[in-house]
Amino acid sequence: MWWDEQGRQWTGLDTPDFEKTTAPDVKANLEGGHGVEALGGAKPFILHPDGVGWLYVPSGLKDGPLPTHYEPLESLFANVLYSQETDPAAQKKERRENSYAHSPDDPQFPYILTTYRLTEHHTAGGMTRTLSHLAELQPELFVEVSPELAADAELEHGGWVTIMTPRAIIEARVLVTRRMHSLWVEGRRVHQVGLPYHWGYRGNVKGDVVNDLLAISEEPNVRIMESKALVCDLKPGRRAKGEQALVQLREALASG
Repeated sequence: MWWDEQGRQWTGLDTPDFEKTTAPDVKANLEGGHGVEALGGAKPFILHPDGVGWLYVPSGLKDGPLPTHYEPLESLFANVLYSQETDPAAQKKERRENSYAHSPDDPQFPYILTTYRLTEHHTAGGMTRTLSHLAELQPELFVEVSPELAADAELEHGGWVTIMTPRAIIEARVLVTRRMHSLWVEGRRVHQVGLPYHWGYRGNVKGDVVNDLLAISEEPNVRIMESKALVCDLKPGRRAKGEQALVQLREALASG
């Protein structure tokens, strides 16, 4: 971001936190000024304690000070930037009931899985499933897959699919859509799988719990789990029911 002398405003790829027409030579008025006029024109980032832009994060981040790339705790690929695969400050919490894929590139789990909220979902699933109008708009759990993945995994639009991770197994309806793009990475096609996460055992509409698929972990700064990047496998048809679902999961993992 820089000051455009001709246009008399701040411009660039960022946005100042005060009026963009405040010139950098405007003096700070700490005694009599109010609000942003007390800051002067040379410190446009009022959310930082010193008012200037930062490349490094001098405090607050446990995996700082320089932002960098790490692969997720479950990934299909090795980190191509350097030898550190995952964030060393993250806590994996791996145990028997919270097992992980063998990253990178576990052949049992060839697809990338991400979860998200839908426009029709109000806050959390408990509200969504108990409000009749929202339940009517989203009546059933579904998984979004690309046409290419549907062909590869033999999935039928509107049919059933079983989704499996190292931790759980669920079922959902298939939505074949071009919204989900496949990616070309390191010379091979990689498929993405999308799952909204608001269904559960109670409410006007019910479905399997997508969060059961996720790995329990702790991101180092806000201690939140990785729900946007993990791996999975897909099989056409419905999952086993009750305790047999656990048996099905264990047998599938053992066979791998």
